[in-house]
Amino acid sequence: MKVRVGLLTVALGATLGLAACGSGDSESKDKSMNEEKVSMSAQNEKISRMAMLSGAGKHQVSGKATIKDNKLMLTDFKTDEGPDLHVYLTKGDDVKNGMEISTIDLKDTTQTFDLPDQDISKYDTVMIYCEKAHEIFGQGMLTDKTSASDMSMMKGNFSGVGKHMVSGMVDVSNTDLKLSDFKTDEGPDLHVYLTKGGDIDTGKEVSKIDLKAAEQTFSLDGIDPADYDTVVIYCKKAHEAFGEAKLS
Repeated sequence: MKVRVGLLTVALGATLGLAACGSGDSESKDKSMNEEKVSMSAQNEKISRMAMLSGAGKHQVSGKATIKDNKLMLTDFKTDEGPDLHVYLTKGDDVKNGMEISTIDLKDTTQTFDLPDQDISKYDTVMIYCEKAHEIFGQGMLTDKTSASDMSMMKGNFSGVGKHMVSGMVDVSNTDLKLSDFKTDEGPDLHVYLTKGGDIDTGKEVSKIDLKAAEQTFSLDGIDPADYDTVVIYCKKAHEAFGEAKLS
């Protein structure tokens, strides 16, 4: 009987010992994971980047996306309506391997989202994505933030060409082209171009424009504005310039 009691005591002691070890391992893993999250959060807080959003395909999306202090902020934001729009961080157009940040408010021009404690440095694009339609509505390439003086590179005032009435101002930076107080005659297919001396053939199409919007911002991803000196409002259907602004 004493032998059996002794064996039970040994077995119980071993079980408690293993449980204690298991508990210690679990606590160690939890502590390690928490430390990694804190480290990643601290790393993300050092990242300061921005993107100018523009529409994809036929969609109209505009505004600025800013990553700072472990948050993503949309400002001056406008988008076409969609049934289920979300903001993502992606590598190029790869939504599948991107990071969903949040659903967005279609009507709110300023929105701020907390970023998860994951590595955001591997992403280079902010994307507005319709999950229901599996369609990209808009996106912008992330760049390191620059000073305000670097951002305001060239400006110009619009005037009409021929009988057309076009007015307003244009600001061209290294990353975006912004129309303000903008008005134009109506046309069937108006686009904004960056050109050299108004030459559309050698110019660069930036985007289709909204005839009714006084404030519009377009991304200049892949375009070097230093190569151009004139912004042209051009009707592609009529092959006719409606207005232009000399940059300085």
